[in-house]
Amino acid sequence: MKRSGRFYRKNEKEVMESLGLRPTINSGSTWLEKEDGTNDYLICQLKSTDAQSIRVQQKDIRMLEHNAAIEHKIPIFAIQFLNTGEVWLMAKPGDFQDVAEYLGTGKINNTGSMVFIKEADPETREPVYTIKSSYEARNSYNKERQDSFDRTRSAL
Repeated sequence: MKRSGRFYRKNEKEVMESLGLRPTINSGSTWLEKEDGTNDYLICQLKSTDAQSIRVQQKDIRMLEHNAAIEHKIPIFAIQFLNTGEVWLMAKPGDFQDVAEYLGTGKINNTGSMVFIKEADPETREPVYTIKSSYEARNSYNKERQDSFDRTRSAL
């Protein structure tokens, strides 16, 4: 049975909300919001399947990692098997404590582990460091964006 895009959008929203995350617009395909769900601490990518197995590509993990660094959040990768309804979470070993703390309490006290992402260039094998925005710049931009949105809504 082939599922519709509408089903996947609704399912994604339900899974993100069950994890305490806010679903992003258009599955994160806009230039402003990336990945499938986010909150103050975590950013999440969801892959769902009706099959007995799922393929996770390294490029998807690297993109999640990159977007997490820009947002200063912990990346988690959620895998859902639709035939059983199970959702599994993947994270780097160093992030497990923070993810477990968030799932248990709804907040994270120590967010100092989200500092650098170092990748190896596939051709030269040299390390490549991604450029990140600052936490303050992101918050300032989001506040300005929300203020602009509020002014536009009140004008209507």
